[in-house]
Amino acid sequence: MVDLVDSANTRATRVVVPVALRALEAQRLVALIAFKVSPALAAGLIAYVHMGDVGSALLVATAMVGALQLVERSTLPLGLMPAARLGLGLCAPVLGAGAAAALALAAGEHMVLADLQAPVAGAWLIMGLGVWVTARFDDDRRARVAVVGSPGFASDLAEELEAAGIRAYELVGWFGREAPAPYAHDAPAGRLEYLGGLDEVRAAVVRRQLELLVCGRVEHAQAGDGAEPDPDPCALIADSCLDLPVRMIEANQLYEELLGHVPLGTTDSAWFRYIMHPRFRPTSPLWKRCFDLANATWMALVALPVVGIAAVAIKLTDAGPVFYRQRRVDERGKEFEIVKLRTMVPGAEESGPQWSEAGDGRVTRLGRFLRRTHIDELPQLWCVFRGEMTLVGPRPERPEICAELESRFPHYTRRHLVKPGITGWAQVRCGYAGSELGTAWKLCHDLFYIKRRSILADWLIIVETAFQAGRDAHRALRAPDQRFIVGEAHE
Repeated sequence: MVDLVDSANTRATRVVVPVALRALEAQRLVALIAFKVSPALAAGLIAYVHMGDVGSALLVATAMVGALQLVERSTLPLGLMPAARLGLGLCAPVLGAGAAAALALAAGEHMVLADLQAPVAGAWLIMGLGVWVTARFDDDRRARVAVVGSPGFASDLAEELEAAGIRAYELVGWFGREAPAPYAHDAPAGRLEYLGGLDEVRAAVVRRQLELLVCGRVEHAQAGDGAEPDPDPCALIADSCLDLPVRMIEANQLYEELLGHVPLGTTDSAWFRYIMHPRFRPTSPLWKRCFDLANATWMALVALPVVGIAAVAIKLTDAGPVFYRQRRVDERGKEFEIVKLRTMVPGAEESGPQWSEAGDGRVTRLGRFLRRTHIDELPQLWCVFRGEMTLVGPRPERPEICAELESRFPHYTRRHLVKPGITGWAQVRCGYAGSELGTAWKLCHDLFYIKRRSILADWLIIVETAFQAGRDAHRALRAPDQRFIVGEAHE
């Protein structure tokens, strides 16, 4: 049983909470003002100055709020996608202005589009200022977070938040059933602190002004014959902290919302029940196919001369074949032949399949440029037209490697629930795998995409891919420790 704190601590709670607006609530309020209210008000005021009509100004402001709300309904964490976030920020005021003009026309009024240019520019300016304000606010008012789990789990999470550049959260320490020997309440500065056992959560929340508890894995004590099993830690914490202004979230949900992946070490088969839930609404295969064909058509027209020039350059470089064909695994585990521009020396795999690594010596000088700019992938548009691939999805893997990975990592075959793609969420976030562990890290992102996929998500990934085209697509993969990916030795 969890002992509730005494009346003195309860009085302390009433004193601590009203001191200032909690950081989590303040962050939401600042984001609401910076990215919705202020841009819409600025656009409305500018529209009133230009048009001199209160009704038109209110229509512009209202339509702008609706557009800003609509574009933020992305299922992907926009904080990890700077280019896509910028693109949405630029599109939202334009969509709002267009909606205002359409509504005015439907009401029998005529709104001059030239008069809407200044409101759109004003909204852009305020949104740019909002980015600066929220960044400064996140630095000054970070939400205080604690982990319910093992010290290794807490350390891994802290490293991932830092690596992702997420500054809105400050990981203070962790709660566990008992403190391991190296950890204590008086832990030195610079190391995550052991905050106490599960019966001390309430007191620590009040004392340390914690705002978010992340529930990871907690080791259960072994129950003997006739002994009752340990109660659920999250249930105990909820019972003791329901009246406090602290929030609690399960680790997998936090990973998805902030870090855009699903660590295999904390994922079990129950996670996939979401895909079978009646409320799960994946993109219709027909809409997905229309999206692919429409965009692949104009991409192919743009890519055709580029591929032609690259083909001539490859032929002049070493007189070897221009294209490279390779068997890959399709949706539902079927095999198909992928087509790419050749980037390696002829006969690079005469001894059998090998992992390609960052700085691979088999890649030619021209091949390094083609890989860095993704030009070598452009012939795969033909696979999209044939229906074997899609523009956005998990990258197809080789059959020889797939068999090995399926026996090594759980849930690997689940990535075959959707068609493979030319680009994907894992490509945008991870770089090039080059090893089994790197492939497992990309699998964490592929599973996230399968759950969050949508037409808007595909568009954002394409925009982000175009933004990263100048970076090395085969750069060395930045993956966390193996423990974080596959859940080995979390204690």
